[in-house]
Amino acid sequence: GESFLAEIIKDWANSLELHNIKLAYLPSPGIVKLRLTAFGKDENILVKKIDNCIKDLKKIIPGLIYGYGNDKMEGVVGEILKQKGFTVSTAESCTGGTVAKMLTSKSGSSAYFHGSIVCYSNTSKKELLDVDENEINNYGAVSKEVVEQMAIAVRKKFHTDFGLATSGIAGPTGGTEDKPVGTIWIAVSSANKVESKKLKLGYNRERNIHVSALSVLNLLRLQLSWLLSTCLFP
Repeated sequence: GESFLAEIIKDWANSLELHNIKLAYLPSPGIVKLRLTAFGKDENILVKKIDNCIKDLKKIIPGLIYGYGNDKMEGVVGEILKQKGFTVSTAESCTGGTVAKMLTSKSGSSAYFHGSIVCYSNTSKKELLDVDENEINNYGAVSKEVVEQMAIAVRKKFHTDFGLATSGIAGPTGGTEDKPVGTIWIAVSSANKVESKKLKLGYNRERNIHVSALSVLNLLRLQLSWLLSTCLFP
């Protein structure tokens, strides 16, 4: 969120005034864009100043920066997958195919996207992804245990390097005291690692679906960065 980000980078933001650079926060669901505007007579000098400020920012929040200009999360992730020859598949419940749609919105996505299973009901989770019925009964479909099983199963079904999964209560109805509307679990599976995350969003259904899809793609981006940094993949 904007306030969270502003607190982390406040010293850096304050230092921009010394370089005659203005900062604007441009928030949207799941993303905050930072716009730097420089003032002066020499464009080359201004560009160099901004580039240096960006380098300083990357030292502060390296894991939070995914792109520049008009880059979109699905494009950035897709390009990494394509360059490294990785493949991905998705198992979606609450997002209803949104993650797959985002990934396939890029031309050439057939090089890395193999397919998706939209398993909205508990029955489909069991029949299409072999999710353990006991896990659903014990923890519920919206849980770490179930979403991780979904991510692992879809990766194996499509024989991909990565499997993504989402399961949650998009709203505006369906919430409980333990799991209110906006409770979403996302997961990313690879042969080396399974990682999941719980999101606590609001009551806007469309926003919840969009942010959930964006978040699982970002979780994949972070896992890709981790795998590449550990040299587990060439």
